[in-house]
Amino acid sequence: MLSRYSLGTVFAAAALAQAPVMPQLPKGPAKPGFDISRFAPTAVGTFETFYVKDTYPLKKVLDEGKVAADTRLLVIETAAGRLALITDQMTYHHIAQGQAHNKDWMATF
Repeated sequence: MLSRYSLGTVFAAAALAQAPVMPQLPKGPAKPGFDISRFAPTAVGTFETFYVKDTYPLKKVLDEGKVAADTRLLVIETAAGRLALITDQMTYHHIAQGQAHNKDWMATF
């Protein structure tokens, strides 16, 4: 008979052994400027998207000590202007998305 630890190990191994679900790509023409060679076929669910709900002025979070002055940032342009994302956080999520002035934006890293 298997102990609880062994059974948990068996279930964990079975979960890891499942075949990955790959993204589905449409067959239609791509928008001008889209470069398919930059697409990396990564299994769905590999990365946890960072859904940005709230943003704060960089000066404010620096002044309040919430972000250190030497923090590495990934800066993107959105409809609301520049947005700085913490690089170390993006190395975990790889994908961030949100809205600025009712326009969706997405950043990948």
